[in-house]
Amino acid sequence: MSTASRRLASTTRLPAPRFALRPTAAFTAALASALFAGLGATASLPAQAQATQASRATAYRIPAGPLEPALTAFAKASGVLLAYTPDLVQGRSSPGLQGSHTPPQALAALLAGTGLAAVVAENGTYTLRRAPAPAAGTPAPGPAAGSVSLGEVRVTAQAQPNDGTTEGTGSYTAAGPSGAATGLNLSLRETPQSLTIMSRQRMDDFHVETLSDALEQTPGVTVSRQSDMTTFNVRGSSVNLKIDGNRLLSSGWGWNSHIMYSLDDLAEIDRIEVLKGSSGLVNGDGDYGGTVNLVRKRPTREFQASAQAGVGSWNSYRGDADISGPLNAAGTLRGRLVVAAKDADAFRDRQHSRNTTLYGTVEADLAPDTVLGAGLTYKQRSLQGATGTTPIQAFSGDGVAVPRMPRSFRIGATWAGYDQESLGLFARLEHRFTGGWTARLQVARDTVETPDMRIGYLRYALPGQLQYNRYTDIDDRNDSISLDVQGPFQLLGRTHDLLLGAGSTRARTTLLRGSGGSATLAAAGISYAGGGGAIAEPDWSRMAYSNDLFSRKNRYAYAAGRFHLADPVKLIAGARMSDYDQKDVTDIGWYNYRMRERGVVTPYAGLVVDVAPDISVYGSYASIFQPQSAKDAAERTLPPEEGTTYEIGAKGEFFHKRLNASIAYFWMRTENTAEEVGLNANGDSIYRAVNSATRRGYELELSGELARGWQAQGSYVMNSSNLGSASTTPRHQFKLGTTYRIASGAAQGLTVGASTRWQSAISTSRGTAVLGQNAYWLLDLMARYEINRQLSLTANIHNVLDKQYFSGVTNFAAQGLFYTWGAPRSFNLNMRYTF
Repeated sequence: MSTASRRLASTTRLPAPRFALRPTAAFTAALASALFAGLGATASLPAQAQATQASRATAYRIPAGPLEPALTAFAKASGVLLAYTPDLVQGRSSPGLQGSHTPPQALAALLAGTGLAAVVAENGTYTLRRAPAPAAGTPAPGPAAGSVSLGEVRVTAQAQPNDGTTEGTGSYTAAGPSGAATGLNLSLRETPQSLTIMSRQRMDDFHVETLSDALEQTPGVTVSRQSDMTTFNVRGSSVNLKIDGNRLLSSGWGWNSHIMYSLDDLAEIDRIEVLKGSSGLVNGDGDYGGTVNLVRKRPTREFQASAQAGVGSWNSYRGDADISGPLNAAGTLRGRLVVAAKDADAFRDRQHSRNTTLYGTVEADLAPDTVLGAGLTYKQRSLQGATGTTPIQAFSGDGVAVPRMPRSFRIGATWAGYDQESLGLFARLEHRFTGGWTARLQVARDTVETPDMRIGYLRYALPGQLQYNRYTDIDDRNDSISLDVQGPFQLLGRTHDLLLGAGSTRARTTLLRGSGGSATLAAAGISYAGGGGAIAEPDWSRMAYSNDLFSRKNRYAYAAGRFHLADPVKLIAGARMSDYDQKDVTDIGWYNYRMRERGVVTPYAGLVVDVAPDISVYGSYASIFQPQSAKDAAERTLPPEEGTTYEIGAKGEFFHKRLNASIAYFWMRTENTAEEVGLNANGDSIYRAVNSATRRGYELELSGELARGWQAQGSYVMNSSNLGSASTTPRHQFKLGTTYRIASGAAQGLTVGASTRWQSAISTSRGTAVLGQNAYWLLDLMARYEINRQLSLTANIHNVLDKQYFSGVTNFAAQGLFYTWGAPRSFNLNMRYTF
């Protein structure tokens, strides 16, 4: 293979453009020979779309310099297809380009003084050629229409955005790179760990409104419910949470987690990145099952707006609006505003919730290579008829069976609940240096305030009890600052990538915790089967309160590099050094805790080998470090949990990167893993440190376009563990969501789809009492009809077969075994208008 051919093969693996191309015969032959071994893409660009593209102005910030990078930047920003032979641009320089221009204007400016001209074919493709020397006294000829036959060509166009944005792509797979695993901007195939992207299109198609809804559909994630609380599990362990890459450190009591983030509306979110396995390089400490990163929508360079309204089961009403675009004529200032509101009952008796979301963000081009972005997310949420974290009882602590209650059964009082406000503030400064280096500085503050949470619920424990809890002045705060610098460098005749980063994250929770309120059901004249509606509100002034504090600090620096050892072999290696501080202060001695760790190093390594133009095999090693506050029988805190994750697999990109597929095998081993072994005299859990705790399994996943108009995302996952607590997590799991858009005929404009989920049995036990949920299937259906280019109607049915199942089983030791019902069948109808 010639040098030019090798260069062609290594630089044309680009995301599929939003429009298709009908090449000339010679052009198709060249691409077929170099890329697809006889397979070429054939479609046409409508003449009207070509004219629109040619007249559409785009803002550019392309510095003067070598011509080839300038053309690449132009193709990415404009979305046109550009073709040329590699030797044509070698050694040439461009004067650069600033401001808004149409594609012909932009190319003319970029090529000024280069001796080259752009020729546009009838199908809208731009090709470069040497400009003929003009005759004496004759002006040089301008671009001419007509197709051009080429031999070997190099395609540099990229019609989709290259920052990972999924909005507007219509795809169920990643539209660009992600730094979720290593901090480096890598595609799914280049990442040596399992990484799943839940795209905006996937969420819109299946009526995904909250993080809990989204992760129920996400491959490889188990969503468990414990009454009002929701937990997420990947590979048998909990997950970390991020927003725009900024870590949200968890702190506080277990009840606190069920009122933060998991039930928030996702109207402002572009995509959800789920990294499977430990993340010692990008997180340092934390849960090693996975990391969930919510990525917010950003302002667009072109105007767009939409509004939608929907109605559904249990008196559910929701509406949202989204407007984005330039705020000045040059497009150097851009903004976006998203608002959403929902009011709904629930399938549980007399439970009601309200949600409001306001998101605003702006971006400004301070200079051609410098962008400043800032914004806020403000949310209000309320829940009435709350049940806290106590589910429905199946067995008492003595093993006495409790009759099963219907799905609508609610143990919480009607007056129980809370009102909550959250505010997320963020700013981002990005700069591109010469030579391909970039820097990004981010600061963020996320606060969640819950002034008053009142809980009253039933417990079947013999004799039956009413339990009261109150928490006031709950203030949760997460602050973070980070700086990342990355770019290419030359070593031993090859180009490599380097990333350097540093930052700090701090979380703090303060609250007043009320305790001591309880009464027997007999004294209150209430039966357990009657539900919590009859619970009277107590005199809260007689309750004692404690002042609780939970604090976490994390300071770090890290480095990572991708080293091109050979054309098909890339080594990714890095390490993170972190300092940790943790402080918990309560009036319960068992839960007081202080930890200080300095200079903790968490290394990372991965190897990716391209075995075919679209297929890679990989292996990776990631470290685990998790401080913990669990205590043994002598009230000694267990040492931090440490361990490693190993993963091997293969990944492929097919159909011009429109489809991603992967297979992976993972193995995790940890030391000092806390496992509950009993209760002390005060009823608090006693733990032991388990060494050589293992979790292992395999995953198969695909996402993207299987054929024209046919999108799919799905996986099969197997998890196993030698921990006794693993029985509450399904060993096997299958998920598949798919849609098909009918492009012609009487049903043109109709999209139909289905989402199905299956999991194997789960169970928990105490003595001879066993509570389990057999394996079960769930099925969702959707249909959307596009009335015209602006207006569409979407109908969704969740749990079509109305399957009755437990969405979680819980063992509260001396208190007994508990279950939480999954949601029954529900309907939703949504109308959307795009401006």
